Order: sequence, then C-alpha cells, then structure tokens
Amino acid sequence: MKFAELIASEGCHLTKGKLPANIFLTGFMGAGKTSVGKLLAPRLGIDCYDTDEIIAAASGMSIPEIFTSKGEAFFRNMESELLKLLGEKPPGTCVVSTGGGAVLRRENTTAMRRNGLIVFLHITAEEACKRIGQSKNRPLLNTADPLRFIRELLEKRTPFYSNADLVVETSGLTVAETVDKVIKALKEWKNEQK
Repeated sequence: MKFAELIASEGCHLTKGKLPANIFLTGFMGAGKTSVGKLLAPRLGIDCYDTDEIIAAASGMSIPEIFTSKGEAFFRNMESELLKLLGEKPPGTCVVSTGGGAVLRRENTTAMRRNGLIVFLHITAEEACKRIGQSKNRPLLNTADPLRFIRELLEKRTPFYSNADLVVETSGLTVAETVDKVIKALKEWKNEQK
C-alpha cells in the first residue's frame, strides 16, 4: 500500500480548521509523541497520523525489523518521503507524531514547516530511560548501558530539536497533562500571531 492511500485511511476525520497550521510533534524516544498525538488530535478536532505506524503498515514490517533488515538509512528515506506528503496537507487539518530522528534531516523540517508548526516534546535522558526501559521495540537502544546511550544521543539531537517553533516539557507529566500543556502553548502561539 502506498503512503498516500494509508494517509487517506489513517486520519481521525474530525472537524477541521481550529488552527492555522498543522502540528508536528517531535522529540526523543519516550517523550510521548504517539500518545500525545492520539489525544491531542481529537481535542483539536483534526486528523492524527503517526509516521512510524504508517511506515510499518506500508512496509509490512515493524520499525525494529526495518532497522535490522533494511538499515536506518532505508527507514530515514521512507520517513522523509512520508513527511513530504504530510507536509502538503492543508494547514490546520492534522497532528503528526514523528519518529525521534525525523528532525535530523533538513528536508524533513522544511516539509513540516510548509503548512505546519513543529512542537518539541522535551524529555530528560533519565525520564526517557525510565519510560522506555529495555524496550525491544526501540532498535537504537539495544545497548549494554541504555542511559549512557540516551544521554549521548539526546545531546547530539538537542540542537535539532531546539529549532522547533514551540518547546513543551514532558518530564514528570502524564499524557493528559502534556496534551493540556501543548494546547496551552498552541493558544499562546496563536494569540502571538494576531
């Protein structure tokens, strides 16, 4: 199945138009992008998409299987292709939960900003490690010292994450609290645009 077909079938199909931009959730593993996206989209009355879920459905493989059999570059290329398509969605029609490394490619952030707002869900390395633990579904975490690896990777990625339009701290918050915080930040952003 092609990305365009999956995008057409994956949305929540709710009322559109509450925001002048789409919302692209970025952040490290465990920040809550998928969970927040699934609660945020209905609250805003717009469609929700998860890039990892769409890529897995399109490839017929889980993300760890893609990393193992095809490699990270293959996955990143699929992610870029998908973000380009999602970046073309009309403004104010969707929330997109991205993969943790989506912001590493300039073409991805350009695609997201075309009709969207990039929201960085910030998390500390310790909180990320606590939330995701020794997950077998996180291919980049298959290491002897996950906390050390998380710290190093987070340090490398933070400059990319920090280029977001909005930053929302998620450490110590529930998904519902994070959604409330994102909505508050979006309202403040929208008021500043007037």
